[in-house]
Amino acid sequence: MTKNSFGKNIPEIKKLFKDFEIENYIRKTLISVLNYLEIEDSESVVEFAIKEAKSYDKLENYERKVHQLFDQKRITQGIPVKLGNRANLIFNQIKNFIQGHQILDLGCGDGKVGELIAKSNSRQVILADVYRNGNISNLELPFVLINQKGKIPFYDNMFDTTLLLTVLHHSDNPVEVIKEAVRVTKNSGKIIVIESVYGVDKYDNLNEEQQRLVNIFFDHFYNRVIHFSEFEENKVNVPFNFQTPQSWKKFFAEHKAIENKMVELGFDQKVVPEYHTLHILEVKK
Repeated sequence: MTKNSFGKNIPEIKKLFKDFEIENYIRKTLISVLNYLEIEDSESVVEFAIKEAKSYDKLENYERKVHQLFDQKRITQGIPVKLGNRANLIFNQIKNFIQGHQILDLGCGDGKVGELIAKSNSRQVILADVYRNGNISNLELPFVLINQKGKIPFYDNMFDTTLLLTVLHHSDNPVEVIKEAVRVTKNSGKIIVIESVYGVDKYDNLNEEQQRLVNIFFDHFYNRVIHFSEFEENKVNVPFNFQTPQSWKKFFAEHKAIENKMVELGFDQKVVPEYHTLHILEVKK
């Protein structure tokens, strides 16, 4: 069985459904998301998705079939609309913790959070990611394409604040990412992390391991089913490098980033049913 960067097993998606409590949680949560999107026949749509997830011959066939149904039901079109305010939500969650004027948004995605930061207090923001999102061309901010492996092309101690917003669990090498973030951030500078976590109380009655497995399902579902692509280069990386909040704190400290504050954001985005935490780190070299 495949393991993630922290030595945790990554089961096949269909094997997650061997646990009846996990299956029930997935069913209930997906129905809730589709009801929020005002989709008719939400229960039958979810039953189709679960049936395919439990019985596929090839994982990509399940991804394609469910994506096609979601496309027909205009679910894939409805999610971006509901996520339209996501950048503002995240900006408001982090704005009081941003330090200084030189900011790196490492793993910037569509760059919308970086754009909001740049407009606040005339900050200088550099965007960086392993792929170039189509929205980047609409922004007047510098963008740097980086490699998933190796050093990022910035000087030591270059930034006052570095952002890692739902980045680490998508990285093949989270150790290298946090090391690089520390390297390019000034001593006593800030690293702001948002992560999808498990091992929290407000997750129904699921135990810690069940929560981790549910995270695997929804991370895969959102990135590989909702955003399905036939082309390998367009597939979002999903190494499932989830940790508990306490494990992240220890991980950060091991790499010279001391957690000064942790905020439980909870299930803050209704169409992305993952439990988020905000970690405010101070670089101590």
